[in-house]
Amino acid sequence: MPVKPAIALCSIEKDDFQKISEHVEKEFSESEISVVEFSAINSFAAAHETSLIILKCHEQQNAAIRKQIEDIKINHPDSLIILLVPHDRSDLISLALTLQVFFFLYTPIDDHELTIALNRARIHLSHNGSAPRLKPAEGDRADEFIGNCDKMKHLFMLIDRIAKDEYSTVLIRGESGTGKELVARALHNQSNRRLKNFVPVNCAAIPDELLESELFGHTKGSFTGATQSKQGRIQYADGGTLFLDEIGDMKPSLQAKLLRVLQEKEFEPVGSLKPIPVDTRIVAATHCNLEDQVRDGVFREDLYYRLSVIPLEVPPLRERLDDIPLLLKKFIDAHTTKRGREKIVFSPASISILKQHEWRGNVRELENLVQHMSILYGGKHIHPHDLPEKYTGNITSPELNAQSTPPKQQSIFDHSMERAALTAPPPSPGAEIDFGDGPVDFNQLINDFEKELIIKAMNVTSGNKKEAARILSLKRTTLLEKIKKKNLNGTWDH
Repeated sequence: MPVKPAIALCSIEKDDFQKISEHVEKEFSESEISVVEFSAINSFAAAHETSLIILKCHEQQNAAIRKQIEDIKINHPDSLIILLVPHDRSDLISLALTLQVFFFLYTPIDDHELTIALNRARIHLSHNGSAPRLKPAEGDRADEFIGNCDKMKHLFMLIDRIAKDEYSTVLIRGESGTGKELVARALHNQSNRRLKNFVPVNCAAIPDELLESELFGHTKGSFTGATQSKQGRIQYADGGTLFLDEIGDMKPSLQAKLLRVLQEKEFEPVGSLKPIPVDTRIVAATHCNLEDQVRDGVFREDLYYRLSVIPLEVPPLRERLDDIPLLLKKFIDAHTTKRGREKIVFSPASISILKQHEWRGNVRELENLVQHMSILYGGKHIHPHDLPEKYTGNITSPELNAQSTPPKQQSIFDHSMERAALTAPPPSPGAEIDFGDGPVDFNQLINDFEKELIIKAMNVTSGNKKEAARILSLKRTTLLEKIKKKNLNGTWDH
C-alpha cells in the first residue's frame, strides 16, 4: 500500500488546528496532500509520508522541545518543520536557530505570517522535495547561536524582527570573539534569502590589493595574472547575504565602490565598465568605533550611515557570565562527543572561577579553553587546580582558593620528594633537600617520584594494571612500559 503525502499538525489545540487546516488546504489546494493531526511526536503514523510538520511549543522546558525536534529530524529527515512559539518565549528563538527549523511563528498566530510560512514551504517542497540543509562554516562548530541571559534574549528578538526586513543593511558591533558572524548567519537563516548563499568575507584577512577582486570579481586580462574572468563574492551572494566582517579595515577606495552597490544595486568587476545588477543583502560587522574613524577621515561618513540603518550590539562574555554553563555544554559536545573523545565535566567550583575571569577573548577564548581541557583531561571532572594559571591567579574567594591545589596529590608529592631525598646520593638518611649544599639530581628525583606514584596506584588497585593506568591518566601500554623500564614488577603489596 503506497504511503500518502501529508502535512502533520502536532500538539495543536482545536481553534488553532481549524485555522491552520484552512490555510494549509488553501495553500496546497493543487497538491494531493492531506492534513493529519497527531497528539504527540511518537504517534506519527507510518502510513503517511510527512512533507511538513507544524509543531506547537507549550510550556515545556527547552530540553523537551529540543528532543521533540531532534526526534523529528531523525525519523522524518526530509520533512520541513514550522515551530509555533509562545510570544513570551523569546528564548526559543535561539533553539529554533540552533536546530535549523524551516520557519517559526509566534502564537497567537498571525494570519498573514502563517500564509507567508506556508507559501514558502510549498514553494520549497515543489522545487526541492526535502528540507533545506543549511551548511555551517567550514570547521565551525558554532553554527549554534545560544544564550539565555536578558541581553541575549533581547538580541534574539531583534534578529527575529530584522530578518524579516531582508532589504535593509545591518551593522553588527561587538568585541572580537563575541560571535558576530553567528548573528549574521542567524539573520540570513531567518530571512527569505535562506535558500540562497551566505557569503562571509573577512576584510582584515585579505590584502588590500586582492580584496577588490575578491569582492567585485575581475575580467580576463584586467591585470597581470588575470588569465581568466572571476566572479566576485558580491555576485556569488546574489539573492542571498554578503557578510563583511571587520568592515572598518576596508580602504577608502573600496568603500566608495561598496557604497555604489548599496545605493544603485549594481557593481562593475575590475577591468569592466559594464554594470551588473545584483540583489544582495549586506550585513557588516566591526569591533572598531566607526564614529571615531569617520571623525578621523578613515571611514566614509556616507557609507557609515548606509551600513548602520539597523545596528546590533553583541554583548561581550563578561556581560553574560550566566551563559557560561550553557556555552560549556555546547563546546564540550563539539570537542568531545563529536570528535570521539571522552567528555569532560566542569565542577561547580571551577565554573565559579571561570565566572570571575575577565574574558578578553570572549566566547572564542572560552571555546579554546574547552578544547585545551578536553585534550588534556578527557573523561575527567575539571576542578579548580586543573585550570590554567591565568584563570586561577586572581581568585577572590578563599573557599575557591583553598580548592585550587589538590591536597592529596600534594601530600603524595611531598612524600615522594622526601623518599627521593633519602635515597638519592649524596645526602645521608634522614636529610632533606637543601639547595645550599649544591645541585640535586633532578632526573633522579623525578624518576623516584614516578616510581612512588606507580607503586601507590598498584597498591590502591590491588595490582590491577588497567585500573591503575586509569587513575594515573595513562594508557595501559604506557604504564606497562614504565613498570618494565623501572623494574617495578613485584614491588607493590599485592
